[in-house]
Amino acid sequence: MRGRRILILGLPYFGQMLATELATRGWAARFAPHPGRSPWGWGRLAAAVARADVLYLIGSRAERWSPQDILFRMVRKPVVIHWVGTDALIASEAHTRGRLAASVVRKPVHWCDAPWLVDELEAMGVWAEFVSLPVVGLAAEAPPLPERFRVLIYLPVDSFDREVFDVETLLRLPAEFPEVEFVLIPSSAETLPGPLPPNLEARGWVTDMDALYREITVYVRLTSHDGMPFMVLEALSRGRHVIYTYPLPGVTHAADYDAVCGALRDLRDRHDRGELALNSEGMAWAREHFEPGQVLAGIDARLKKLVG
Repeated sequence: MRGRRILILGLPYFGQMLATELATRGWAARFAPHPGRSPWGWGRLAAAVARADVLYLIGSRAERWSPQDILFRMVRKPVVIHWVGTDALIASEAHTRGRLAASVVRKPVHWCDAPWLVDELEAMGVWAEFVSLPVVGLAAEAPPLPERFRVLIYLPVDSFDREVFDVETLLRLPAEFPEVEFVLIPSSAETLPGPLPPNLEARGWVTDMDALYREITVYVRLTSHDGMPFMVLEALSRGRHVIYTYPLPGVTHAADYDAVCGALRDLRDRHDRGELALNSEGMAWAREHFEPGQVLAGIDARLKKLVG
């Protein structure tokens, strides 16, 4: 197995998923969680880094003297950084302050899970390639749209992640459309400002997303910055309609309150007239470009080339 030992660091959801998937391709893949403040944890991590043939970071810090900067100065083995959104935003802020580490720019191979992140990194002097991550929640078949017009909105619990979401617009929508049912995840009611309108259900964390997608007609996601969101792709693969800040095939592009309301009103009216069908364009695009086996094969081939 020499040459095929890969250590994955960074965001746990993506890291654990990718370690599992790469193992099916013959890699000795391991995900190592952040050791926190444990000296023993850092020792175990250092030993794992020494044993690995390639390091794969999903998300990274880019400031001088960050743990990543120190790591890249020391290691003499291939390194990949897969940028997924907020990490690129933080790196841009470090670049603006003149704190971007040269080792982070030069040492790794850089991949991005969204094409617009390639442009953001290029503005910092970082050459990157658009390489998507496997979306294991993609659906092969689309259930019919539900009889009731229901809208899904996403608002993260973590205050840092929430900063890039248009919270004001998302929470104004239920009052603008009192006849429409809204479901909000993963934030629970107690994390939201003020009493909730009667047509907004805050469900908190949901484990069965497939069942939830069957309930909804539209997914609304509004951010000032983003990577390629899995929920957008999962919803599209099921023929659901998506209103999103970034323009994508099969997605209704809307970046402010008026545009979102106009898009949602049009979809609701088409539903009420019995004219709203499955989103065939979005469904075809998501399945063609993000099918997990195809995406994983691309990552596998790139990693094999990287380790020779």
